[in-house]
Amino acid sequence: MSEKFKLVSQKLGVKLLAVAAFAFILAWLGHYLVSDVAAEWFFYNPKFDTYWETKSYVAVQDFQKYVTERNLSMQEALTDTVWNKQNANIILFTEPAYSYEEKKASSAFEDEDTYEVIYCSDGFIYATSYLPGDFYFFGWNMIGLCVGVFLFLGIVMPFNAYTIHRINKLYQQVLLSSQSGRNNCIEISGKDEIAKLGNEIETMRISLLSLLENEEKMRSESEQMVASLSHDLRTPLTKLTGYLEILIHKKNLTEFEHERYLTKAVEKAQQMKLLTDELFQNFVAGTENKSDYLKELIDGGEFLNQVLYEECSELETDGFLVNHLPVFCSGYFCCLHIGDIRRAFDNIFSNLQKYADPKIPIKITEAKQHDKIGVIIENSKRKHPLNFASHKIGLMTVATLVEQNGGTVNIKQDSTTFSIEIFLPIMPASECDKLPQSYLL
Repeated sequence: MSEKFKLVSQKLGVKLLAVAAFAFILAWLGHYLVSDVAAEWFFYNPKFDTYWETKSYVAVQDFQKYVTERNLSMQEALTDTVWNKQNANIILFTEPAYSYEEKKASSAFEDEDTYEVIYCSDGFIYATSYLPGDFYFFGWNMIGLCVGVFLFLGIVMPFNAYTIHRINKLYQQVLLSSQSGRNNCIEISGKDEIAKLGNEIETMRISLLSLLENEEKMRSESEQMVASLSHDLRTPLTKLTGYLEILIHKKNLTEFEHERYLTKAVEKAQQMKLLTDELFQNFVAGTENKSDYLKELIDGGEFLNQVLYEECSELETDGFLVNHLPVFCSGYFCCLHIGDIRRAFDNIFSNLQKYADPKIPIKITEAKQHDKIGVIIENSKRKHPLNFASHKIGLMTVATLVEQNGGTVNIKQDSTTFSIEIFLPIMPASECDKLPQSYLL
């Protein structure tokens, strides 16, 4: 019951009704105290008895003058209303002589009021007046009414003004939040409908900001992915073009060399197909097929030996010098997405072709941490760089792809040298046995 009462009492309409009722009661009390209590105390205070007696005597004498001037009979004087209308501030009582004398002769007579004789044309009557009359009480009644209205408005108006202030405060906060952005919270005190409305708007604001942030994040990730895939497409496309030009222009190739270049061209074409399929799935169809992103359990040492051999062979074919390649030991198993790691190395060696000095050997060394196998590639920069438009996408793509597979990338460079360290995570043998069969290469 108390919870229900508490819930009802928090409603704005109930509050307004309660304030109005309280203001009405206080207004009525103020009117009563002024028009009844204070007025009677003022008019009937003993200090004013002499004043009112004098006023009463003067009023009776004025009535006597009125009767004499108009030569009114007793009956006319008793029923006259003209004088009463002209003197509305005086209450005049008249009685026939026989009635007053019988009342006076009675044993129960109490002469509280002083009756004066009024001489008429055919006899006399008795008259007395009561002051103050309605005229005086009317003024106090109006003052009491004004006090009551003032008290009512003095209670209701501040409450309404406070309510309007809270509504305006809510409007200003909503307006400021819509204009200035995300750092302006909407806070309205209380537990009534205005406070609940403010809380609902704040909840909507937070939801909208979260939606906008997620949309911005998705857009940024989409743009980065498009740029990364578009950049990565250039590497196999360049190599594919080179192989096809060799096949077209070199007529003295042996059958073995012809077959080798043709196989490499097919591999690069397949790589381009995978990249374009991924681009289509992610940004045209609007969905990402997670089932295609399967990591495979591979021998990390053998994989690095194979990738480095293939990439360095192409570098040497293009006229670059490469120091003796390290030989990684087998037995270091890694769970990797092979396509991602190949893309990462393609980007690295594509950058070497653009920015490495072909006259200074490229140094490739093995690096190992307690739970990671890695490779360090160091080169000297060209003294006169080729005119390539660099968008700084390749190295960002390398870092993203390696980190997606649990690895790390460290880059160090200055004006003359460049060094990149790539570390891939090694899986303990105990965890390798727990992998599902689909992860095994």
